[in-house]
Amino acid sequence: MNSYEMEGIGTIVYHEYGDGDQYLFAFHGYGMNGKQFQNLPSYLLKKYKVIGINLFFHEGSEIKPYSLRKIREGLAKKDIIKLLAPLLTKYKVQDFAIAGYSIGCNFALTLMEYYADRIKHIYLFAPDGIEPNTFLKNTTANPFWNYIFYKIAYHQSLLPFLLKISNQVHLINKELYGIAYAEVDTLEKRKAVYNCMTYQKNIVPDITKVESNIRKYEITVVMVYGKRDGLFPIKTGDKFLVDYPFKTLYNLDFGHFMIIPSLDEALTKQA
Repeated sequence: MNSYEMEGIGTIVYHEYGDGDQYLFAFHGYGMNGKQFQNLPSYLLKKYKVIGINLFFHEGSEIKPYSLRKIREGLAKKDIIKLLAPLLTKYKVQDFAIAGYSIGCNFALTLMEYYADRIKHIYLFAPDGIEPNTFLKNTTANPFWNYIFYKIAYHQSLLPFLLKISNQVHLINKELYGIAYAEVDTLEKRKAVYNCMTYQKNIVPDITKVESNIRKYEITVVMVYGKRDGLFPIKTGDKFLVDYPFKTLYNLDFGHFMIIPSLDEALTKQA
């Protein structure tokens, strides 16, 4: 595990692994960490040296100074450059690949707005960010609803109760309930949910610009969806980069929780 200071923002923790001679910068899903892509040894680690970056409010990546005001302001979109720049300098990287899983895809796709001329491949697993998430936008960017989100998240028991009710009336399926409940079963976890989601509210990719840059630089795109994923179905991938010849789209027998050894096996067979 390594770390560096993101100028004027805070500390970033990252993990380095893989045996390849190309660099891949990877962004994990909520509640995970930068080591998540170790579960894809045959598919990714033979080809790439992976730099797995811990998102803010995950295992040591933190803002400085810590304040509710700073969290609510959020990370400025243009400051995402500061996230990658120190690593590109340290490792003397020119061309590289990026990967994201779930909410981490917001970071991966947004970087495509700034570094497209240097990115050769992008891997998107169960990707958020392709289509606007109206619910998340309202709860993080709208001051009124963000305050409600804050009160619920910081309450001793309200958020787990609401999740249970949502599951009972079938607003969310069993898998998503299990994933979500595991992330909010303590007050500290609930605070982290609020802090993380609110702080990254500005990291929303401009999909029109992203698609334009991908086509311009002929970047290879791999998108992996789960047939049983109730959060991000494959129809979002169908609408992204329509008729683009360097796009590969997989719809595999997984749920949303997919960065696991069996996915490595499935993708290796497909490749």
